[in-house]
Parts: sequence; C-alpha cells; structure tokens
Amino acid sequence: MTPRIVRGLWLTVAVVVLGLPLIPLPESSGAPDPGPPLWGTSVAAWGIGLALVIAVAVGAGRLATRLPAGRWTQGRLPPAALLTLLATGLATWSAYTMRSVFAANPVLIDEMAQLFQARVFASGRLAAPAPEPAAAFLIAHTWITDAGWASLYPPMHPLVLALGMVFRAEWLVTPVLGGAGVALVYLVAKGLYGPKTARTAAFLWAISSWVMFMSASYMNHVTAVTFALACWALVWAPRPSPRPGHLVAAGLCLAAVAATRPLDAVAAGVPVLAWIVAGRRWFAVPWMALGTLPVFAGWGYFNWRLYGSPFTLGYSALYGSEISLGFGIDPWGRPFTPTVALSNLAVAMRRLNLFLYEWPIPALLPLGLWALAGRPRRPGDAIVAIGLLAVPALYFFYWHSGFYPGPRYYYAAAPFLIMGTARAWRWGWGLARRSCRSWWRGDVALVTAAVVVLIWGWLSVLPDRFAVYRTGLSTLKLHPERELGARGVRQALVIVPERWGSRLIVSLWELGVRPGLAERAYRWVDACDLHRLIEVARAARLTSQETTRRLEALMQASPVPAPQLRDAPDETLHLRGARPLDPACERELRRDGAGYTLFGYLVWRNPIGLDTGIVFARDLYDRNAELFARYPGWAIWRYAPPAGGRPDAPPVLTMIAGGATP
Repeated sequence: MTPRIVRGLWLTVAVVVLGLPLIPLPESSGAPDPGPPLWGTSVAAWGIGLALVIAVAVGAGRLATRLPAGRWTQGRLPPAALLTLLATGLATWSAYTMRSVFAANPVLIDEMAQLFQARVFASGRLAAPAPEPAAAFLIAHTWITDAGWASLYPPMHPLVLALGMVFRAEWLVTPVLGGAGVALVYLVAKGLYGPKTARTAAFLWAISSWVMFMSASYMNHVTAVTFALACWALVWAPRPSPRPGHLVAAGLCLAAVAATRPLDAVAAGVPVLAWIVAGRRWFAVPWMALGTLPVFAGWGYFNWRLYGSPFTLGYSALYGSEISLGFGIDPWGRPFTPTVALSNLAVAMRRLNLFLYEWPIPALLPLGLWALAGRPRRPGDAIVAIGLLAVPALYFFYWHSGFYPGPRYYYAAAPFLIMGTARAWRWGWGLARRSCRSWWRGDVALVTAAVVVLIWGWLSVLPDRFAVYRTGLSTLKLHPERELGARGVRQALVIVPERWGSRLIVSLWELGVRPGLAERAYRWVDACDLHRLIEVARAARLTSQETTRRLEALMQASPVPAPQLRDAPDETLHLRGARPLDPACERELRRDGAGYTLFGYLVWRNPIGLDTGIVFARDLYDRNAELFARYPGWAIWRYAPPAGGRPDAPPVLTMIAGGATP
C-alpha cells in the first residue's frame, strides 16, 4: 500500500473524528437522533479544559528545567505483570459497576431478549415452549417459531452468557471479557507497532470509561469485539508470520463474531483482508475459511431448526428487508436518507468524543492530531486506519442510531480508536523528547498534561456519568424476585401492568402481525382504532394473514398519522382528539392513569416452562381469567405502582385476594 494511500486514509480519519462533529448537521437535518444535549456547552467546556491543561503543562515544562534529566523507563513492570494488573482492574471495575450501578439487570431490550435466549440455552434447549397466552409473556425481539419461543439474535452471545448462567454468574461474563480485552489489545498492538505502543494501548483500554460501561452491560457488542480482537491477535501477533494453526483459530474467531453481530464481522474482516491483499498472503485464505466451518455449521443448524433454513437469520425472519442496510423507510416508518445517515455519523463522533474516556478535552483529539500531522507512517498504520474507517463506513447505511451506553454500534471500532490513540501518544512523546532545551522540558510537559487530563476526568467528569446511569431508569434496578424470596414466597404468579401502547403492540404480535408492521401501525393509526381491530380479530379468530390485511387497510385509510397524546401518562399513544373516545378506550386510559411499569426486564428470570417457581406475566386485565386458569392454586401477586399514587411511582408487590385484578 503506497504512502499516498495511507496518508489519504488518515486524513479521512481526521475529517471523521474531528471535522464531522463540528458540523451542525444534527441540529438542522431533522434526523430522529438530535445527538447529545448541550453539545455547544460541551465544546465550550472542552475549550476551557484544553486551555487549562496547556497552561499547567507549559508551566511544568518550564519549571522542570531545574530538574536533572532522567530515564523514564526505570521501574517499568514486566508485560505479564502489567497486563494482569490492568486486566484485573478493568474486570473488577466493570463487575462493580454492573452490580452497583445497573443492579446486574438488563437495561435495553436487546439485553433482555438475549438473556432470555441464554436462559433457554442453559436449560439445554434451542427454543422455549410457546407461552400461553402469548400476550402475557412476549417481549420485543422474541418470537414464536415452529420450534418454539426464541430470540431473533444470532446464538453466540446468548451461548456465552449461558455459560455464566450455569454457574449463576451471568453478570460476570462481560466484565471478564472486558478484562481479557486488555491482553488482546496488547497482542494486536504489539504485532502492529511493537511493545511500547502496545503498553500504551493496553493502558488506554483499561482506563476507558466507555469500555468499562459496555463491559458492565449484557450487550453482545462486548462478545463480538473480544472475538474480533482474538482473531486479529492470532493474525498479527505471531512472528515472523502466523502459522496454519493460528489462521484456523483466527477464522474460528471471525466466524464467532459473525454469529454474534454479522455486520461487525464484516468490519472486523476488512483490515484482515487488506493485510492479505497488500502482502499477497493468499495462503491465509483457505486456512481461515477452514476455521469458520464449525461455527457456521452450528449457526446454520440453529437457523434451520428455528427459521427453516440455515441461511435465514432471525432479523430477516421477523422483519424481512425492513432492517437491511440502505436508504428508504425505516422499520418505524420514518425516511432514512443520506442526510440522516450523515447526521447519525456526526452524532456518533460527538458521542465518542464524550464517552470514550470522559476527559476534560475531546477524547479523539490526540488521534485526530496524529491523523493530520503524524510522521512517519508504519505498515500497521494502514491496517489501523482501515479498521477504524470500516465501522462508520458500514453503519453509515444502517438506519438506527443507538446511544446507550454510548454510541454502541461503534464499539466495534473501539480497539482501533484506542490503538490509534496510543500511536498518537507515542508520536507526541517522541516530539516532546526532541523538543527539550535548556529552557524547556517537553517530556515533563506532556506527562503533566496526560496526568492532569486523567485525574481531572476521573475526579470531575466521570462521577457525573456514574450518577446519570445510577439514577436513570430506576425501575430497571429493582429486584421483585429477591423481595418475594425474602418474604418466603417460592411459587407465585406475578402480574405486571404495562402501558396501553405496549399491550396494543404485543396483542398484534399475538395475532401474527410482524413486529415491523405492528410498530409502524402503532405510530400511525389511532390507538382506539387499533384496539377495535384487535378485539374483532380476536373474537372472530382471524388468521394472521387476514389480520395483517385489515391492519394494512386501516393504515391506508389514515392519510396522516394520528397525533400523539402528550398529556397522557403514556406519551407514545396516538389519538385523534376531534372525536369522543368510546368506553373501551376511556377504560384503557384510566388503567394507564392508575399506574404501569416495565415488564420486559423480568421475563428472562422466568423458568423456561413457566410452570414452577416465580413467574412474571404481563397484566392482561379483562383476559386475566385465561392466564389465571393456567396456574390453579398459585399465589397471585401484582407488581405495580401503589394505588392512588403517581402513575410513574416505583412499583410495589401486592398480593391479590381471589385473583381479581384492580
């Protein structure tokens, strides 16, 4: 690869990480994701922080001229000791955060669905028995297939979680993977740049707050990145070149990425492909292909059992082409255009500057400066640039912009962002050492700047992020199963009221309407019209095809979307205010006004057969008799905000006498 091409790649990196966040596109494009709030305030705060850091560093560089010159390498820990210390520290930090901040509970529906699938795997099944009635148990991103009830996600991450679940330590899986990433980042960086940059990269991975928060979640991004790092370590760390055994194992790891997050596997494979093509290492291709076979065979069997074909993924089985890459109408019925895609990319870069380290300066500033001015370029620089750009290039064509915790879709680029930042710090260190004069110590100035940035971030910026995550989504931090256990309850049915909007969507699923269409209908059609259609379809026992046909006709009969009901307890409801509500709709609104809570995060704690122990079910109100009939003689509890209190008050457990629903 020519120096001009490598230079062009790094100039592109500089534009993406430093230039794009400054374009006011998210504010003017009308994209669904407006980006981090108070962005202008963050930029102003960075300006102040950068000025103060520079002032302190310059002062230290001037004062240090009175000190004797010394060697900075004295007292360096051996690599094994350093990596053990950093890996243990990150894993412990992540495990503490998982328990103390997130209460070892899932926060996003992605986590909930994959924990459910992990529970299924841990029971020795590929799918759970179909629940009855389905509306009482289904959650988003799960579906009842011919083989049973399963998650739509690829199987690798749930399988990894299931291994921890067997030992009742599923909450420890991702922290351990995050800690393992320290050693893997070191090996990859050492293969590309050498031991000095590798040490810096391992340190930066271990202190990254974003890596820590991601490793404190149940998100499959952590598993995908760990397998990707293992693949790269097997390809680039061996000297002088990888042997066939390394390449077979690398192919196995790359296939594991695909069986976790397919698009991330493409991004992970691009730099490996560049390494093969640039060095004409064609011998690597058959060996890596051989390594993929066991994973692809198992994944194909999983898909065949659940969806009828080895090549059908859960995503396409449930959503068809609605969630494919490319422009058009997204699954929620909103236009996805190149302008929206560019806005999403700008938003992601803004969040990376905020979340990657929680520093008082932009996190990507050192990387951006190196991308603009760094010399000389090494062979590893091309690989890092390609790996870094592959992720935004692919996700540019994906319609959704996820941002909790942080821009999670871009976590696939985190290793290259961190290795590039390590390269930038080493480059800056070389410049600082060469700038030393009788009146100036550049090395001391740079070390002072780094120390100030780290301590300032840890003591002032990062605690605010902890506070946001600890106090936000407080209902998801509760453990009603523990409270029941403390009361001596070993077997009970616990009904959980959800908002009317959620029950409408779940009812459409129960009737066989595909999730994408159900979501678009909910965002377009009057809720009362949806409610009536569901009641008619249920009473007439309509087929899923007929229900879908009638729903599509109802959507076509509504030329514009019904307005959202902003003053209702559930602000996502769409109701036309020009007509009076019928009694059924008024009753549903009163139920929402009496209080509802979140149900999805409890489903994975249910026993697979829903026939023993503590079983959480969605409150079906008028249909509860159908649910209660399946649990004769069971104690029945309700988990809901206290009667007479605020609709959004924390839920409490109340035993129901005679099985009557309030």
